[in-house]
Amino acid sequence: MIFGLSLLYWGLWLAILILWMGRFVTSFLSIYLVSALRLDEGVVGTVVAMYGFGAIIGCLFGGALSDRFGRQSMIIIGEIGAAAALLVVSVLVDPVALGAALFVYGAFASLPSPAIAAYIADVVPPKRQQRAYVLQSWAINFGYAIGPIVANQLIKISYSLMFYVEAAVMIAVTILLIVFFREVRHLTTSAPAARPEGAMSRNWQRVLTDTPFLGFSLLMFGYFLVYFQSTSGLPIAMTDLGLGLGDYSVLLTINGGMLCLLQIPAMKLFARMGNSRVLVMGLAVTAIGYAVQAVAHSWGGFAIAVMLWTLGELGTFPIATTTVAAMAPATARGTYQGVYNVVWSVSIALAPLIGGWVIGGFGGRMLWIACTVVLVGVTVGLRVTKGSRDAAMAAAMGAEDDSQ
Repeated sequence: MIFGLSLLYWGLWLAILILWMGRFVTSFLSIYLVSALRLDEGVVGTVVAMYGFGAIIGCLFGGALSDRFGRQSMIIIGEIGAAAALLVVSVLVDPVALGAALFVYGAFASLPSPAIAAYIADVVPPKRQQRAYVLQSWAINFGYAIGPIVANQLIKISYSLMFYVEAAVMIAVTILLIVFFREVRHLTTSAPAARPEGAMSRNWQRVLTDTPFLGFSLLMFGYFLVYFQSTSGLPIAMTDLGLGLGDYSVLLTINGGMLCLLQIPAMKLFARMGNSRVLVMGLAVTAIGYAVQAVAHSWGGFAIAVMLWTLGELGTFPIATTTVAAMAPATARGTYQGVYNVVWSVSIALAPLIGGWVIGGFGGRMLWIACTVVLVGVTVGLRVTKGSRDAAMAAAMGAEDDSQ
């Protein structure tokens, strides 16, 4: 046990860390399409959105299939398929072909996400799941902080290197995961085995009739639409103000660096506060950050805004995933995480379209004002629905105890 978590958890955690250190193509995709391929900003938004639409398919099937056939197969298949699709993307220049390839890449890249989240809930006791998901977020954020630095250096040589290096990282990590999962099979885990035929349909029916869970997912959808403007609307808005790739890269590094420095110290505070309170406070701080961004006209102004909404981000992603895990019954964890990740993926698809449309028609300032309004609404919604979420989590915990 390390930090109260078993080696079953830490093996996957290490793989997540390495993957995100080499996962930078999506962050620089808009700039690549505008600067290297000279595509129109409106076309770029549509092409990038295809990645998100593919991710919807990956999440829908990845979660449900992981409940049916196991977490390990979905994780491995997703990484191998994503690496192959990324290599195809690197050689395409036609917008239609690029959109199709990005759709496939998004589908494969998203297959592992709900399976990973469900796997953590399988092997980590409920009382330690918040810690596990916070540490998972730390690994992602550390990689996210390092990735832009690496990508910026690769781009100076060739944009193609960015694609090749990420694909190579995916393949290498997949090999490590195959070895890790082989060792896991020699140990006793609480991971659910394959379920009988018909279980997938029962899980879907349960998810789609779970009102507290659906309400929570809808509220987080509003947050995700705003969050993904950081990789779609923000670089375009900064370019329109005369700021360059290096300026944007430094902001990404600030975001990831702050999360890495503060995520672990914040764990003890989050444990004392409770999930709902952390989420509400995180969203409130994020709203303040976007309000500052609405009046920013220089790199310094954007840096202040990024630091503010980064503080809010500390308590949103890991706590939201913990909440979903707590609301899901043990036999449908993958399906619940899959539906929740669909919300994430729809946001990835729609955010570039919405951001590009608003910036093109009304300018970047109007986009940030709209984001602030949405965040205020989400914050209020999370506060109002706290009681129903707490009741749903208590019911899921009671059902699991009864089954044992």
